[in-house]
Amino acid sequence: MHDCSALTFLILGTLAHTAYPGPLRGTIVGGKEVKPHSRPYMASLQFGGHHLCGGTLIRPRWVLTAAHCELKENLPAYRVVLGGHSLQHPEPSQQVFSIQQAVPYPLYNAHTDVNDIQLLKLNSSALLNNFVKLARLPRRNSDLPPRARCRVMGWGDVTGLQVLPRGLMETNGTVVARESCNITWKGAITQDMICVTGPHNSVEGVCGGDSGGPLFHKGRIQGIVSFSAPRCGDPRYPDVYARVSTFVSWIQDILQHY
Repeated sequence: MHDCSALTFLILGTLAHTAYPGPLRGTIVGGKEVKPHSRPYMASLQFGGHHLCGGTLIRPRWVLTAAHCELKENLPAYRVVLGGHSLQHPEPSQQVFSIQQAVPYPLYNAHTDVNDIQLLKLNSSALLNNFVKLARLPRRNSDLPPRARCRVMGWGDVTGLQVLPRGLMETNGTVVARESCNITWKGAITQDMICVTGPHNSVEGVCGGDSGGPLFHKGRIQGIVSFSAPRCGDPRYPDVYARVSTFVSWIQDILQHY
C-alpha cells in the first residue's frame, strides 16, 4: 500500500491529561468499510472477550501497540485476536492467543503520552496465511513528510455516539507539520510523535477510544495511535501517533532478548 494506514479501536472512557486540554482515545468517525481481511496485520487486544485496543503483528509472536493500553496483573483475562474483519462474531479466519508478556517502553509517561509504545508477546506463534501477515518496521529514525496522505482504520465508534460498525472501517488523513501541531496541542508534541488530520472541513478521524493501531506509509508501520481531540474528528486538532522509527532499536532489542 502506498498511502499511510492506521488501525484504530474502541476503548470506552477517557484519560485525564495535564499537558493539553482533554484528549481522548480515538475511534473511527466517518469513512467506509474496507474489503474484508485486506489489512491482515491487524490485531485486536481484548479484555474479558471485549475489544480494548488495536495492535499490529510484527513477528509471529509479537504485537506492537500503545503503552497506554495498560495490561493489569490478570494477564489470563486478556487475549489477542488476529485475522478478523468483524469482531461481532467469530470468523474461521480468526486466530486467538493469550498474552505471555507485556513489555511497555520503560520511559513511557502516562501524563504526557511521551513514548507511548508497547510490545506484547503471544503465548505461541501465529500461523501466517492470507488472513494473518506481518507488518514491516520503518527504517530507523525515518520521518513522514508534511502533507503525506494517510488512511486510518478501525473497529471503533463511527458516529461519536458509541455506534459500532459491522466490520473494519477506513477514512483518510494527512500528515501535519510537527511544529504547527505542537502549537495546536500547546507544547505537548515531541519529535517522537506524528500528527495526522482528516480531510479538509470534514468530521473524520479518531477520538473517544481508538488506541494502539498502526499508521502505515508505503508498506511500513510508522505510527501508533496515541491520542486525539475531545470532539471526534475535530479538524482543529490533529490526531497524534507515537513515531515508531525512533523506537526501532528498542524493538529489535526486545525481540532478540525476550
